[in-house]
Amino acid sequence: MASQSLPPTQQSASSPASTPSKPNPSHPPVSILPTQFARSYALAHPALLLSLAAYRFSSVVNDPVAELLGDIPFLVGLQVVYVMGCLPPAGAEKDGSTTTDGTTKKSSGPKRRGHSTSKGSAWSTGLVTVVWKLTPALLSLTLTTLLATPTLALLLVLFGAPLTTHHVVTFLCAAHMALLSAFPLIYAHGVDGEIWHEIWGASRPADAVWGGALGTCLGAWLGAVPIPLDWDRPWQAYPITILTGAYIGHVLGMLLGRAKGVFGKRLEFVPQEARDIKVD
Repeated sequence: MASQSLPPTQQSASSPASTPSKPNPSHPPVSILPTQFARSYALAHPALLLSLAAYRFSSVVNDPVAELLGDIPFLVGLQVVYVMGCLPPAGAEKDGSTTTDGTTKKSSGPKRRGHSTSKGSAWSTGLVTVVWKLTPALLSLTLTTLLATPTLALLLVLFGAPLTTHHVVTFLCAAHMALLSAFPLIYAHGVDGEIWHEIWGASRPADAVWGGALGTCLGAWLGAVPIPLDWDRPWQAYPITILTGAYIGHVLGMLLGRAKGVFGKRLEFVPQEARDIKVD
């Protein structure tokens, strides 16, 4: 008996049922660059941040405006070295002319035998690498100053910061928080709308960049707890505990985001089965 074949319309209608569509994979987490300097400084950087906060703590209690303003250049320096030395800039994985460690690929032309690379060529290659990383770092720093800092200052006011007073310390607190959280995010992700949608939706895979940003916000929120308590301590004044909590939360978030069992995981607000049913 000859088998009967289905009409083309019925074949096309039955094919999607057998192979259901899957959601597009999200952007991968940000990994620390595979260089010796990156691995070493990625461990030293959290300790340097905590040392800066601890060393200047008493000065911040005595004169918060002057000390918070004076700490910004040191914080900028530490963060610039961290992002340039440890993180791939936005779009590095899509640029075919660069490798994962931020160096330019060598040309595929014929190599001359018997000639080693001269010192001048090595210096020029290193200079190109520094400029290639410094440009996105400066752009990220500009966006952090113009966009992230005012946004965080507004959020601080919405979460209870004084509205008619303490304007300078609110802005300085927001600047510190922006340098800790937003600066590495902008450097690593640029202005990609899909990634920022994951960031604001708290659905990014865990890594040092996302963990540090999330830890900064949670630490600042928990740091506001001692302010209304009647302990009459000078360090309870706004925004000392908020900023201290932001530094501690940032460091813990960075370290936890890089942990072996956490890296690449994401916060699950909806069970995976329910999300699959919704997508299908």
